[in-house]
Amino acid sequence: MSSFEFLSVLLSVVVGLGMANMLTGVGRLLHMRRSIRFSVAHLMWSLFVFVMMVVFWWTVVFGYRDWEDWNILLFVFILMYGMFLFLLSAILYPTEIPQSWDLFEHFIDMRRWFFGVYILWLLSEFTDSYLKDHLGDFALPYALLVGSWCITVLWGWISTNRKIHTFIATYQLISLLIWIGYQLEDLEWSFAQAG
Repeated sequence: MSSFEFLSVLLSVVVGLGMANMLTGVGRLLHMRRSIRFSVAHLMWSLFVFVMMVVFWWTVVFGYRDWEDWNILLFVFILMYGMFLFLLSAILYPTEIPQSWDLFEHFIDMRRWFFGVYILWLLSEFTDSYLKDHLGDFALPYALLVGSWCITVLWGWISTNRKIHTFIATYQLISLLIWIGYQLEDLEWSFAQAG
């Protein structure tokens, strides 16, 4: 096994735990559906974080597969990227869920923690793209995307309005899916290397 294969196992565990946390949380919510007040914003953020975990795992496993200059700083950086995604899932789906729970009120109560971790994740995302020399390929669209995410996150940091948070979360998810579609050609190198 190469050194990256050993490292990718730990990264896969972190992402897998985040996914398991979210899926377990969704399962618990379904069981408690009669005493839960659901929220579109919470749902959109859940989908966003889950999709980012899948994309992170895919791009790390195949994007860094041939990387030869591994050192502890690079590994810790990539591990932190995954840890930020895990923390976002843990904020959305805590271990203890009260009997009567309003998901929007929970999100508003935790929004500064959520958006603080989100900003750290966004910094890791930018650094990751820089390390893989992807910024030159789509610099302007990427800058617009990340810039719009930063603006909406700052808006969400200060607002407690349900409609604003629903808009922000929906915008983030839709723009992520559009970005994935835009970047799909760039991601296809993963298919070629995997085959």
